[in-house]
Amino acid sequence: MTRPLLSRPQLRTAASVACSTFALLFAAPVWPSHIGESLNLDQQLITANNQLLASLSQWQKSPPALRASGVAQLTQLAQHRQEHLILLLQQSPAVAASRLMPRSLRARLPAQAAAYVEDEVRVQGTAIAHVSDDFANNRSRSAFKLHGSDGTTPLNVYLADPLGSERDLHGMSGKRMAVEAVRIGDNLLILDRRKVQLEAAGGTTSSGGTLVAAGSVVQGNQNTLSILVNFTDKALTCTAADVASRLFGGAGATVNNNYRESSRGLVSFSGQAVGPFPINYSSIGSCDYSGWATAANAAAKAAGFDPALYQRVNYVTPANSTCGWSGLAYMPGKQSWVQACGATGVFSHELGHNLSLHHASTPSSDYGDGSDPMGGASVVDHNGANRTMAGWMPAGSVLDVGTTGSYALATVSTNAPAASPQVLRIVKPDTQEYYYVSVRQAVNLDAGLSSGYLGNVTVHRSTGTLPTRTYLMQNLAGGQAFVDSANGISIANQGVSNGTATVAVGFNGGSCARNAPVLGIAPSSQTAGPGATVTYGVTVTNKNTVYCGTSTFNLAQALPAGFAGAFSAGSLSIGAGASASTNWSVSSSSSVAAGTYGFDASVAEVGGSSTTAHASDIVYIDTTPPSLTITSPAANSTVSGRVAIIATATDTTGINWVEFYVDGVLVGRDTGSPYSANWNARKANVGPHDIVVKAIDKAGNATSQSLSVTVK
Repeated sequence: MTRPLLSRPQLRTAASVACSTFALLFAAPVWPSHIGESLNLDQQLITANNQLLASLSQWQKSPPALRASGVAQLTQLAQHRQEHLILLLQQSPAVAASRLMPRSLRARLPAQAAAYVEDEVRVQGTAIAHVSDDFANNRSRSAFKLHGSDGTTPLNVYLADPLGSERDLHGMSGKRMAVEAVRIGDNLLILDRRKVQLEAAGGTTSSGGTLVAAGSVVQGNQNTLSILVNFTDKALTCTAADVASRLFGGAGATVNNNYRESSRGLVSFSGQAVGPFPINYSSIGSCDYSGWATAANAAAKAAGFDPALYQRVNYVTPANSTCGWSGLAYMPGKQSWVQACGATGVFSHELGHNLSLHHASTPSSDYGDGSDPMGGASVVDHNGANRTMAGWMPAGSVLDVGTTGSYALATVSTNAPAASPQVLRIVKPDTQEYYYVSVRQAVNLDAGLSSGYLGNVTVHRSTGTLPTRTYLMQNLAGGQAFVDSANGISIANQGVSNGTATVAVGFNGGSCARNAPVLGIAPSSQTAGPGATVTYGVTVTNKNTVYCGTSTFNLAQALPAGFAGAFSAGSLSIGAGASASTNWSVSSSSSVAAGTYGFDASVAEVGGSSTTAHASDIVYIDTTPPSLTITSPAANSTVSGRVAIIATATDTTGINWVEFYVDGVLVGRDTGSPYSANWNARKANVGPHDIVVKAIDKAGNATSQSLSVTVK
């Protein structure tokens, strides 16, 4: 468990002491050339990094007897740096990844300071998205967390893999996983998606909620406890009876009826609402929704209602001014929070997140699809895409279309058996998604749909498995068509009569759609001394559609003064969807000052767009010699015949080689551990002889040990 961060005044004091004491040890910070939202945080992190390394350099030069007094300052500076690294991680995981401290430098820190520095870990748990919804400002936020089974604080999860996206994180949600990542405080930074191992989907959260396996049917009665609470300075305006009616009512615009209709009876909600109970939190305090839940659970249990006995637990609170949301839920998971108790649609939306349903969006608005409660929280039934992915459509009602033709499409709004398919599903090859085509009518809760959704053919896009957003692409009135030119797909409404549409689907061959390439650099951060060369692997991925064919991509670099670099191949020819790699070697001059230096590599398609990625070289002047021990022969022992001289040597930067001398004459040199050389003592004079072993590290620092033996 890491210690709490210092207060900001303490951090500023520690930083100013480091700057004044060690200003001559490290160069002025070298700012990266990238621009954007994370630039200022990046500059601050580089400064904090240089302060820590300057202090470390001074500490390592100190006599061993004086080092204890410097540990506290190193620890303060490590805390200061960690604070800035976490802030940058929250803004830009990719830039944060390029500023990580290499392991060889971390190994130099004393244990107290090292506790606040990032470390490679392998951890297990269940991935859950915490989704907050600010409907008033059309804004949502997904925080991905790894919940362990031991009840400890969940770890925030960030993805820095350049080929990764939020879609990958959503694909992890609800699954048990083991991941190799970099841990920074209570945060995990995944550098490579391939280091994530997903176990069987589904399972149980740390709080006991049943999760929905990806690709499985969302079904069952959701036994739900809704706990109402009052803050110390604000009370709810609704009652438990009112909330119970909104959640569990059997007819009309209730959560229970909403899901029973959409799922054709596969999903229902029952349970009870209790409270309100007072909890010791205020409406202007921090948005500690986890703390509210703990207090609410204790109050409910004391009143005879055990939350552990319910599949879902919903917390109803007054509005908190620091939260910035009206609803929040685990997706998928057991718990949800509502700060708008008079809005049934907010309950339906948040409990939908618990069931693995994500937002019903448009390409320009997260809540833009009003034809689904997962959009703007209206109490209407779910769209055709969500019904299909949740497994709510009966056999034969979803038709996979892969050939040009006209298709009869019955309305999805009714649960009565239909003579025609109710959803057409079409593969979208360029993104490995699907189009879902359906028709809505003013039946059941769909009677509350706005007129633009009724009697038209709707086209949605989604990935095919929950949890994932659905995107309303177009509402097609009679005679209108949706065209995906990149994939050569057209969908046209040829008319709707008595709830059945005639839909023409065409496959006409796609056209070239060019997208920005993806650029990855590994490792993203290295360390070396002045005058050294560091080599990075650079991988370029062509994201154009298949109809674009092969393209040429040119690489370029931006380096600070005192550095020179080159790519093994400055130009790469890459087919659509394929990747190619080359090396990038960067050298510093022998006079470059110690410090953190940011590098930029960019790739541009000839005639197309470009992408920039970042890397670092931390120039550190290593003056610490390696550790060395002669393990054989023993000092002052008597030897004869062929004598094996064996030694162990370690250094944070690595050992170049170990040399073995007898009476000043080199008898062997070894570059691999365990280090050894053979001495033929038969040719030596009887009597005492001196053995000297010398270890040289990668920075040229050397350590020697000697002993005497007697040849008999």
